[in-house]
Amino acid sequence: MKVQTRVKSAIEERQSIVMIRRGLLEWSAQNPRNLPWKKTEEPYEIWVSEIILQQTRVDQGTEYYFRFLETFPSIKALAEADLDQVMKAWEGLGYYRRAFHMHETAKYLMSEHEGKFPQTHDEIIRLKGIGPYTAAAISSFAFHLPYPVLDGNVMRVISRLFCVDLPVDSSEGRSHLMQRAEQLLDHDKPGQFNQAIMDFGAMICRPRSPVCKNCPLSTYCSANQNDTVNSFPVKRKSKQKKERYFFYLKINKGNQTYIRRRSKADIWQNLYEFYLVEGRGKQSWKDVLHSTNLKIDVVTYSDIYTQALSHQKITARFAEATLHSAEELLFEQGFIKVNQKKLRTFAYPKIIDCYLGDKALNLNSSS
Repeated sequence: MKVQTRVKSAIEERQSIVMIRRGLLEWSAQNPRNLPWKKTEEPYEIWVSEIILQQTRVDQGTEYYFRFLETFPSIKALAEADLDQVMKAWEGLGYYRRAFHMHETAKYLMSEHEGKFPQTHDEIIRLKGIGPYTAAAISSFAFHLPYPVLDGNVMRVISRLFCVDLPVDSSEGRSHLMQRAEQLLDHDKPGQFNQAIMDFGAMICRPRSPVCKNCPLSTYCSANQNDTVNSFPVKRKSKQKKERYFFYLKINKGNQTYIRRRSKADIWQNLYEFYLVEGRGKQSWKDVLHSTNLKIDVVTYSDIYTQALSHQKITARFAEATLHSAEELLFEQGFIKVNQKKLRTFAYPKIIDCYLGDKALNLNSSS
């Protein structure tokens, strides 16, 4: 009797999976989402869209997508561009390592693949900056290969459909969700199915206020049947963010300002910055200035700027100063002099960009 019950349960689950798959494709056909990257099978354009959208909202990412492709219309154009140009085009999107890896990968594709995108999943996933999700997206959208995508939208949909109580941000949870995604995938229409389940998560099975009343999958959704939709997906308790305190000196000499590229493996690598002293939260400007060997006169002090990153919170203060001596020390530390009128042609972390924007509007001149 127990064996019969288990067999019946397995049959019912297979039937549910078939109906969920069919329901998602039918819903997608009736509710097409007009996004530019859905209209192409060009792997380069799909790659660009997927990298941009990894940590970016669709409405913000669309503008960057068009601008990036206009500036770098091909793998060749991206590979031959200067890194500063690539970083400037990415400015404002954050997670700048994405842009650096794209540039490196484009150069690799030119040297090793004659500028062509590889057409197998195994080759794609080995490219720098491309993980399992992006590899599956490119494989299915550009080459119709049967690999399921697993982004935040998909994990949420699957977690609710099957009441997955494993944390989605754990290796065990992601492994289980990937097994479920593979079960659901339509192998005949992998690209269409992947797009359908992602759109469904964005438009119906939303993080907050999901549209359960109009959900075509409500009959097969375990969380809906148990009235526990808002309990999924399960996540581990987030760690407390590390707090860092940056004191920036915008050092000028005549109409020139000293800036340098961040080179160490830390946040904002390859972006430009002013002279930086990282200190303690209650450290005074007097202590900061004393820690340098620069002969400067401070002209103005800024208000406090803050920026929340995924694992860190940055509190920054800025001081604008005139340099009298020790220019050679700045050069030894990798600084270059830039005409102040050309400062905005370089790519900076958002917190510096905001400061420069405020300075342009004369908002922060208090000492």
